[in-house]
Amino acid sequence: MFILKLIIRNAFRHKLRTILTIIGVAIAIMAFGLLRTLVGAWYAGVESSSASRLVTRNAISLVFSLPISYKDKIRSMPGVSAVSYADWFGGIYITEKNFFPNFAVDARTYLDLYPEFVLSPEQKKAFIVDRKGCVIGRSLAERFGWKIGDGVTLKGTIFPGQWDFVVRGIYHGAERALTRRSSSSIGII
Repeated sequence: MFILKLIIRNAFRHKLRTILTIIGVAIAIMAFGLLRTLVGAWYAGVESSSASRLVTRNAISLVFSLPISYKDKIRSMPGVSAVSYADWFGGIYITEKNFFPNFAVDARTYLDLYPEFVLSPEQKKAFIVDRKGCVIGRSLAERFGWKIGDGVTLKGTIFPGQWDFVVRGIYHGAERALTRRSSSSIGII
């Protein structure tokens, strides 16, 4: 009891020193929490991805595609079992504040390479058959209130024009963590 009384009395003997000590400890705790969050976010995509999948892209930018002839070259490499492709579409829904990643993909092969995007067989077939079909993540569907069969118009930034799509599937993550992360808000066109 005497020690606690002594600590309290000395703590408030120099109020500025006490306040600066408390602020310093608070900043240290917040900095540690922020850095742990950043490190966790940095590795989140790697932890949820497949160790047997390799993604290649143009060295200049995500916007520029690799030549389509590379598909056969990559397929002929030892150990490669499947090849697909995706192209950054860069569409905007209504305004720039409604940004979400969207990719134009090879519908027949892309979803096979991403088994963590769970989609019913009926929705997958509808997406493959419909040239205007798109598949979206559950969080994106909730964000904009979209349902299967709804029309979505994106304004192209890379490919100019108004692009009309029909929601043919809403996927969810195979793991709960994938569903919560931003990757569940990707629109696959």
